[in-house]
Amino acid sequence: MSRGTASFGLALCLALLACSSQPQKSGALVAQGEGIAITADELKARLDEQSPFIRSRYNTLERKKEFLDGLIRFELLARAAQQQGLDKDPDVQLAARKMMVQKLVQKTFAEGDALKEIPEADARKYYDEHKDEFQKPKRVRLLAIQVMAPASGPERAAKLAQAKKLLARVQAEEKKNPLAFGGIAREVSDDAASKASGGDLGFKSRDELEKQYGPAFATAAFALKDGEVALLDGPPGFLVVKLSGRQEELNRPFEQVRAQISSRLYREKRTKDFDEYVKKLREQARISVDEAALDKVAASPGPAAPPQLAPHGAVPPPPQPPPAAPAPTGGAK
Repeated sequence: MSRGTASFGLALCLALLACSSQPQKSGALVAQGEGIAITADELKARLDEQSPFIRSRYNTLERKKEFLDGLIRFELLARAAQQQGLDKDPDVQLAARKMMVQKLVQKTFAEGDALKEIPEADARKYYDEHKDEFQKPKRVRLLAIQVMAPASGPERAAKLAQAKKLLARVQAEEKKNPLAFGGIAREVSDDAASKASGGDLGFKSRDELEKQYGPAFATAAFALKDGEVALLDGPPGFLVVKLSGRQEELNRPFEQVRAQISSRLYREKRTKDFDEYVKKLREQARISVDEAALDKVAASPGPAAPPQLAPHGAVPPPPQPPPAAPAPTGGAK
């Protein structure tokens, strides 16, 4: 079976069950024949399914006749398939069941207005419990080469001289290689925690730097320019540091993010409601699983089927049914 034939068969099968028990059509007929009837309302509905760009092409009688010809061709093929009993084909039945499940999910869990569905109090509660998502202090990212030194004494002076030489080395090598700092940090830094990552301390707020290295260090670090290398004094000794990045302060008030939070909570609610709905159906059906039989089932090996394309001139098939569940919850940023 060719790729086009297989694809067209899938498009065709979605109509066969409806063809086997079509309701009486009403309204003005635009085309009819033996077992075939297409009304003006039906034609308009099919046209309205197209994108605005496609619809704009069918604004003359000749163009409308072209579109109608596609519908007639589809109905003729569907009728021929039905006469051959293909409406009872397992693949056709499965495609119809998939579409039926999609319709059920759309009907039962229709998209609503998140701002109306989620009380403001619930959205505000989420905001208050997740302030770190909406409010962040300014942070800087430092690379550091640590030279351990005692708090005082002759050895501290020697370590300071060592740190100054290290600073000069970094400044000289970075002129030739912008990535030199990381290599030197891996080679000589006394800080085991950051040494393996090229001295990367990650993004830190002023408060975090103050707690770890003291107020003077934090103030000096935040005063650095992008890419600047400097020698700073910290409780562990001396640190040759480089400012490698900044994150500006984030301060988003509740009013600014309420819609975003409501959308997130609404998606979570729909997912929960859907799971409860399926759980109830499962309990009502008293589902049991034969694990021994399940364990014996093995999928056949082989490559995935290539994407299918509808043949030229065929009425486009409906979109494939999505998974029978509301969309997964997204993150609020």
